[in-house]
Amino acid sequence: MGKTVKKGNTGETKAEKFVRIGECRMNKAIDAIGRLENLSNRSNYEYTQEQVEAIFSVLEKSVADVKAKFTAAKPKEGVSFSFGAKTEQGGL
Repeated sequence: MGKTVKKGNTGETKAEKFVRIGECRMNKAIDAIGRLENLSNRSNYEYTQEQVEAIFSVLEKSVADVKAKFTAAKPKEGVSFSFGAKTEQGGL
């Protein structure tokens, strides 16, 4: 488990804030996806397979982009670059 983070002015840790906001946003996302499902009712809507594929292509890419943000490796801090042997001043 990660290190313990002190509670800020709000009285909650970063982990608690993640859970609180994450649950709210996930419930809104699930609700929005449910509203997309309503579009599948052919008695109310007319659509092509290409339109359906466009919806899911964008939806799947958006989910993949968000997932990548959670799994992306952070760059190492304090990394420096050198060609090796140092040259004398003025000698390139």
